[in-house]
Amino acid sequence: MKYFYPSIVVGIVALIIGGVFGYISQPSLSGVLLGCEAVVILALMETAESMDNAIVDARILAKMSKKWQGRYLTFGMPIAVFGMRFLFPIVIVSAIASVNPWKALVLAFQNPQHYAEIMTSAKNNISAFGGAFLLMISLSYFVDEDKKEHWISFVETKISKLGGIKGFVPGLTLLVLLSVSGLLETISERYDVLLWGGIGIVSYILIKETLGWVIGDNAGTQTVVRGGFLTFCYLEFIDGSFSFDSVISAFAITSDPVIIAAGLGVGAMVVRCMTLAMLHSNTLTEFAYVEHGAFYTIFILALLMLVSIFHEVPEWLTGCIGIVLIGGSFIASVWENKKKASSRI
Repeated sequence: MKYFYPSIVVGIVALIIGGVFGYISQPSLSGVLLGCEAVVILALMETAESMDNAIVDARILAKMSKKWQGRYLTFGMPIAVFGMRFLFPIVIVSAIASVNPWKALVLAFQNPQHYAEIMTSAKNNISAFGGAFLLMISLSYFVDEDKKEHWISFVETKISKLGGIKGFVPGLTLLVLLSVSGLLETISERYDVLLWGGIGIVSYILIKETLGWVIGDNAGTQTVVRGGFLTFCYLEFIDGSFSFDSVISAFAITSDPVIIAAGLGVGAMVVRCMTLAMLHSNTLTEFAYVEHGAFYTIFILALLMLVSIFHEVPEWLTGCIGIVLIGGSFIASVWENKKKASSRI
């Protein structure tokens, strides 16, 4: 419980912010309640959709120094809330509307509805980037020939053999992008999906290879790295990629940028506290298949992000899939531990 004290404090502050900005928007008790309600919904949505994120983060943090593990919370949290949940939409709106970021910020407060419309118009491009990037992450995990533990062994053992094929992961990801773009009606839509999806692929390769070069892993096959500033940046980049869908979906709940940042910020803090709790309790070591459940969830989340380009995907679906897969992997881990314990008797 002690790991979650920061999230409780952030939650209380976020509710106050939600109430204040709800009152500014609608000067009444109902305005206050609507603002607080939006914060709660956004926090729950972000938490439910980010369980896999917590597990992946814990996997990377385990290889970092104690100093950088602490900075994950102290420095990483402001980046997650202010950078990804507040500044990111402003940058997107600025780029689409061809205005400077300050004008986009003014628009967010003076005409939040128009601001939300511009932001959601970028949904396909963001989904293409995020879907491709997350697909690269999940596929790279499953084709790793050095992976010794297999949860669904008849699937994972066969997939891991594909790791020996050079360029398999980016090639398959590109093939998926081509399939998705082929379902779109206009040439400009197809071009945008391929462009932003391609940027997602290149971004992953550049980040992974740069980290591999810095730490001396020239093969670049491992996404787990030893601590330091670049690893911290990599961690924040991954954290941001998990947030693309929730940032866009938040505009369906409220168009107020401050309430969005506050609500999603609570979820981000809960996830980070969950990450540290798993790290310090050796959850990934004790329950070996939980990590697998997280990467299966990431794989499906990536596909759903790409599907959302041409078909609406309900938010509850991604949350439920994560709960089922991670919950199932946890139960499988418990059974496996009991089997090993009984065999030693």
